[in-house]
Amino acid sequence: MTRPTARVAVVLLAVVVATAVALPAAAVTEPRDEPSDTRPPAKVYVSETLDVSSVQLSGEGTLGTDRTTFVAVGGGDSFTVDPTSADFDGIQPGAYYAERDRDIRADLWVVRPRVTQLELRNSRQTRVTGQRVSPDRLQRLSVEAQYNFADADRLDVSVAGPTGETVASSRITESGGRTTLDMGDPEPGVYTVTVTGSNVEAGTRVATVRVTGTAATPTPTQTPTATAEPTATATPTATPSPTATAEPTATATPTATPEPSAATTGGNGPGFGVVTALVATLVLAAVAVTRRR
Repeated sequence: MTRPTARVAVVLLAVVVATAVALPAAAVTEPRDEPSDTRPPAKVYVSETLDVSSVQLSGEGTLGTDRTTFVAVGGGDSFTVDPTSADFDGIQPGAYYAERDRDIRADLWVVRPRVTQLELRNSRQTRVTGQRVSPDRLQRLSVEAQYNFADADRLDVSVAGPTGETVASSRITESGGRTTLDMGDPEPGVYTVTVTGSNVEAGTRVATVRVTGTAATPTPTQTPTATAEPTATATPTATPSPTATAEPTATATPTATPEPSAATTGGNGPGFGVVTALVATLVLAAVAVTRRR
């Protein structure tokens, strides 16, 4: 009877052999959507996202579309993914079997992606990785890279200038491949070359080259001083003209009310005859005076 430890060792050896056999790979111009070889253990890369639903199980059948938990062969971490869009970002490299499989032989082999070499060459094809070069020697920049996930993805190449802006970009589609970028008349300063898998984002590497000369100090653009808006002068409120006080209307002097005349009482009262007699006497006296004259 084979002991469990020996059985695990046999499984791991089979995985290593299968991986070694699968190393030669054709160029990949676009990131793959699913493994081209679905026989167990199917090889996937850390940080890769792809459809593994057609991967064959070591026991029987295929993985299918149901969410599946994978367990490390020999014990260890486990993870759960949706097979139609399995995200292997952050998964520890190693051999894993599907929890619902009939046996514990590896169904997946998770590989750490690596860019093993990144080399820069100038216009004369002289190696300049990490070195200094005159501007006239870097009008064309060649980038060469070797990486272990050429069966799954390409490498995107980007060159950032001294101020961080992207000045050139390209891609490499096979391990050991090379691409040449037109740099124009490069300004002095450090240029950073980054290569990264389009889908296998954990497969990345950086190299630099410095262009000699005095970097121009950018003249700071003066920010025009904003002209203060003139403060609006408050329009003085017109003082209302004093309203002329109307001359007091003179109060009319009241007309004196004449004393009422004594009313002569008419009639044949007791004083009537006396009055008559007196009047007659006065008339006679007046006549006598007239005659004497």
